[in-house]
Amino acid sequence: MAGCMHGIFHSHPKGAEKSTFIRALEENTSQCRQSIDKTTLPNIRDKIFWTSGLSEPTLAMQTDTSYIQEKEKSEIAKLYQLVDFCQSIYRRTVTSFINDEYGGYFKNHLLSKHQNLNDLNGGMITYGAYNQKEVELSKQLISDLRLLNEKYPAQVRQQSTPYNLTYPNPFTTQRVTSRLMQFLFLDFILYLPMLIL
Repeated sequence: MAGCMHGIFHSHPKGAEKSTFIRALEENTSQCRQSIDKTTLPNIRDKIFWTSGLSEPTLAMQTDTSYIQEKEKSEIAKLYQLVDFCQSIYRRTVTSFINDEYGGYFKNHLLSKHQNLNDLNGGMITYGAYNQKEVELSKQLISDLRLLNEKYPAQVRQQSTPYNLTYPNPFTTQRVTSRLMQFLFLDFILYLPMLIL
């Protein structure tokens, strides 16, 4: 998952936590990209869009009808390690800044990505089908996290209601935390298309 949305973030007010969160995600993305670039993949790099440094597959990649060859299997094994690495650092950052439930979605996403690699490695699908499925998985992760983003702040607001029935205080710890969490959610949703894997 990658894209170009850097400008969007500068239009939102920045808090120290929020800036730290985005910097952490950017560092994760940089580490992930460096790991991919350093991995030797001479036979498959141009067949899989995220190993090529692209945010989405080209038409040729989407329509590639070739199946995995024996000489490519050792390189596919390296992809499992790359996926695990990138997913683990994103999950750790998201869990530490937001909550375990968000991190859990990354864990489920990882399982789906492994299954897609299993299908490619087992000769059940073509490279084109693999690339198309990767795009679907990325869209599904974004959709799931957006739904969670809508649900979670609503729960925070519901929990805070009994404490603020008469005279809401905008500076209470609970409200400040809720507002900060909403900024983090917004930043995270905007940053999602920039994530790799």
